[in-house]
Amino acid sequence: MYTNQARPASLCFGVVSLLTAAARGQPAFDFSAITALANGALVGQDVNSPVPGFDLLLMKDGVVVYHQSFGAWSLNRVGNADSATKTLSGALIMSLVDSSSLPFSLDSKLSEYIAAFGGSRATINIRQSFSHSSGLGDSAFVGSNTLSLQEVAQRIALAPLEFSPPGAAFSYGGTSMQAAGAVAEIVGQKPWNTLFAERILQPIGMTHTNFVLSTPINPRIAGGCESNASDFALFMEMLRRRGVALNGHRVLSESGVNQIFTRQTADPITILNTPVQSPFTDGADYGVGVWLDERDANGKLIGALAAGARGFSSWIDFDDGMVGAFATDLSAAGNVQGLLYLFRAAAQDAARHPLCPPDLNHDGIVTDADFESFILAYNVNDCANSAMTPGCQADLNHDGSVDDADFSAFVIAYNALLCP
Repeated sequence: MYTNQARPASLCFGVVSLLTAAARGQPAFDFSAITALANGALVGQDVNSPVPGFDLLLMKDGVVVYHQSFGAWSLNRVGNADSATKTLSGALIMSLVDSSSLPFSLDSKLSEYIAAFGGSRATINIRQSFSHSSGLGDSAFVGSNTLSLQEVAQRIALAPLEFSPPGAAFSYGGTSMQAAGAVAEIVGQKPWNTLFAERILQPIGMTHTNFVLSTPINPRIAGGCESNASDFALFMEMLRRRGVALNGHRVLSESGVNQIFTRQTADPITILNTPVQSPFTDGADYGVGVWLDERDANGKLIGALAAGARGFSSWIDFDDGMVGAFATDLSAAGNVQGLLYLFRAAAQDAARHPLCPPDLNHDGIVTDADFESFILAYNVNDCANSAMTPGCQADLNHDGSVDDADFSAFVIAYNALLCP
């Protein structure tokens, strides 16, 4: 091991030739503000009541750059996704729009496949059903443990409309998505869960996501999934990458993803109820199963959100190439909504101001002072217990250990003054 005795002006050792990914690749980020917000939430800061536990994951350009669990929650613990399920289901709908043996689009009417949707319901289409603007109100049959999805749809069709005509207002709920799910089974010619596994889970590689409510024959289309942070982040990254999963599989067409992130509700529209109070939109800016909750001054979409009733949430920051996943079912959406925006802002700030890993004292240049700090960390190997701690300064290639590859990366940066 080298010691901190020497402080040379130049380090022309043989290891300079060992060019590593850390010297060429993914930048490092200062996520200390994220960790501070997370620890604060455990004791009630920035929330109405303390959040007992959660898992927080951040991806930047498809690379996991932060993943920690807090409080009474373990890394990648599975939790109820609740209404974040809507975004998963919206993706399956668009998969069927992309490729189904029967004619099918967002403009397809429920009545074309289920005759019970007649009269004032005859014009309700898939677009309205997946954007809370169909007029179909709450139905107790949605969570039935005895009826099939097809049978539930027949009963939904008999319920009075909350408003008319369809498309005239925005009223958040899950009944219309349940009816659209029954149509999806007809169009896909397979049960919903089979379609979901074949078209979404398997191509993306999601191994901890399933519909657990209400029953296998009546999956709750708008709120029945369980998942974890890693799975949901993979899904949202697929959407960010315009339909291509990290493993290279095309899951959705680019035009299909564009529809998911296109406002499907009228603008302006009468809002009867909405759970999202976004500081950036009107509360009814909704795509196909997803909140379009951040736009810039010119109206360009820069953020989208999947959010569940008990706090499970995931978002995309389009302009910074980031995906976040906040996994918990121990809180409430209204309790953590403001916290999520703080997380998103802090992550954005970190992404826009990347660190130079060898610049250990963050003064903008790699100098002898950084060499001394690096050697101290190198000798101690302070990543032995946790590769995710901010104090793991010498692990420049982020592989969880301090070794000669990290030393090589530092030497290259030191000799080149990588961060002037």
